Amino acid sequence: MRKTNWILREILHRVYERGENFMSQKSLAQACGCSLDAVNRVVTRLAQFGGVEKRPFGFKVLRPKKVLLYWAATRNLQADTLYQTYTPEPVEEIERMLPAGSVLTCYAGCRRRFPDLPPHTRVHAYAEVERVRRVFPPKELEPNLFILRLDPHLQRVSGDGCPLAQLYVDLWQLGEPLAERYLSRLEEVLERRLVESFKKLILTTKG
Repeated sequence: MRKTNWILREILHRVYERGENFMSQKSLAQACGCSLDAVNRVVTRLAQFGGVEKRPFGFKVLRPKKVLLYWAATRNLQADTLYQTYTPEPVEEIERMLPAGSVLTCYAGCRRRFPDLPPHTRVHAYAEVERVRRVFPPKELEPNLFILRLDPHLQRVSGDGCPLAQLYVDLWQLGEPLAERYLSRLEEVLERRLVESFKKLILTTKG
């Protein structure tokens, strides 16, 4: 996964899960382990379509949804899929058998956070490929397990499960009817997070 994805993930993680809308390029570079130049390129692109506004000592995220959709459209889920195979185990058992430290995404990651979503039949996870291959060997059947490239930044921000923005962009890339139903739930949750953050900001300002 390109560092650009790490930077976008960090921005949206701060907005949606930490309630921040102002941040510095330097703090992003440190969090993502990348150069300040790489961060500046991303911020400049986001500013071009009004997603963010550059300020002294940093930038403000003005339209998180535009940033989210930009990432969704430029994300390449297929390029990060390193391994896929078929396994006859039920979805819940597949998830249980994945190596420690794996991060569920797409349908599995969403249902981990929102169990009332419709059932699914395929598992996508960020994990160490060789460890997965030992448990789920290659099979010449229609795959139902997809392993994506795991990176240290994702591991760091996945304490409560795969970040909401990452779930959104990964599902968006699937382009399937079931994915659309999952995306609708995520959009409701993300919008509610923004409203809650705005209310907290107003209360803090008044205080």
